[in-house]
Amino acid sequence: MVIDKFDLELLIATNEDLETYVTTVLSQVEQWIALKSIKQVVLVIVSKETKETIERWVFDVQTLDTSTQVSPKAEADLYRDVHLMLAGIRGTNGMLSEIEEPTLCNILAYVKDVEGADGDAMQGELPGGWEEARSTCGVEQDLSSEVKLKPAATLLHKIQPTVVYRD
Repeated sequence: MVIDKFDLELLIATNEDLETYVTTVLSQVEQWIALKSIKQVVLVIVSKETKETIERWVFDVQTLDTSTQVSPKAEADLYRDVHLMLAGIRGTNGMLSEIEEPTLCNILAYVKDVEGADGDAMQGELPGGWEEARSTCGVEQDLSSEVKLKPAATLLHKIQPTVVYRD
């Protein structure tokens, strides 16, 4: 299904199971954002047959320092930032190989531990339905390319998207 958002035509999935999965994950991510504990959200697309990573979409989340007085960012500037970031993501269609095999997707969330020290995975008790992941789910370096896309920023966060994909 194609929708119009941020002055862009975007293709969205209409699979109810996928929608439920993404909604559940993003609900927890939203809580971690509010707690300023999220560092990174990663969408991994994996071959169903071989379990090899085909694409790895990384969204680095940087919490900005709000202790200093910052002038509010105009809504038009926020809209433009999100538009440019989504346009960059949409623009990768021309360079990524078409995926013709059955795939699975997994969303990983990397958060800081309770004390605020950076860690590779969440420390302490995980919310219900979550499990600790030790795997990096990376794409083989010799067979991949990486592209940093246009970031977007609010007063509180900066999001830097990157895609690593199998050549």
